[in-house]
Amino acid sequence: MNKKQRERLKQQDPISLEITGIGHDGRGIAHHNGKVIFVDGALQGETVTAKVSVVKSKYEEADTVSVLKAAPERVQPPCEHFGVCGGCSLQHMEPSAQIALKQRILADQFKHFGHLEPQQWLAPLTHSQTGYRRKARFGVRFVIKKDSLLLGFREKGSNFLAELTKCVVMDARLGESIMPLRQLINGLEGKDFIPQVEVAAGDDTVALIFRHMQDLSATDIAQLIEFCQQRAWQCYLQPKGYDTVHRVYPIEGEDRLHYSLPDFGLTMRFYPLDFTQVNAEINQKMLKMAVDMLNPQAHERVLDLFCG
Repeated sequence: MNKKQRERLKQQDPISLEITGIGHDGRGIAHHNGKVIFVDGALQGETVTAKVSVVKSKYEEADTVSVLKAAPERVQPPCEHFGVCGGCSLQHMEPSAQIALKQRILADQFKHFGHLEPQQWLAPLTHSQTGYRRKARFGVRFVIKKDSLLLGFREKGSNFLAELTKCVVMDARLGESIMPLRQLINGLEGKDFIPQVEVAAGDDTVALIFRHMQDLSATDIAQLIEFCQQRAWQCYLQPKGYDTVHRVYPIEGEDRLHYSLPDFGLTMRFYPLDFTQVNAEINQKMLKMAVDMLNPQAHERVLDLFCG
């Protein structure tokens, strides 16, 4: 759409829609004037008012303005930034309904692409919907118009960063550090040099990897180290590619994080940029279920050969 078309859409009044379905991306599906409309923020069975944001020849896209008749599955999102931040898309849907939707999507994919229908579905593995994510990459940008440094995830459907103060989906150590990290980086001489911060949490500590496009001053590095030192966290710098990542605090000692698998008496060590499952609790449950189904005997071993 060109600028005039976007301005014309902004001036149009919201329309009333009945949501008759829900798509694979979690958007509600409605029909209006012979067209399919994908409605962000709407659930199946709801009646909503929505404002059209995109017009195509065969379909339109819209954003929910108000809910006139709510579906039983609708809940209050746990995150205050939901709807603006693009990190989550289904927090307005009750967790069991989310799982049912994802199972339907998976079944549709099996049928459409593989012509397969599962003979049996195992009961879903569940855990808390918040405080579980142990790894993320935060974008960083100083916005002159707002006179503010932003850190976190992109806005929904945008390349702009959302203005976050915390993230309830992240491990609390990470989610509650967003505002302190914003304040820390905003106070650096080289705040414009840092486009990303990668965060990784183990069972007993956290690692922060500060990517920087230009050299940071000794004063700036000292402030980053002090921030991590106060929390007993690890501090890394990344001036270029992954092969340039190096730890600046602590100087000595174990440079890997770890997580435990108590059912098997194992401790798994990993570097902050290594691949690990972001949900530790679900990972433990998945492993236990797999091993229970294999039913290994005393003389047998189980290999975890998952490779991504």
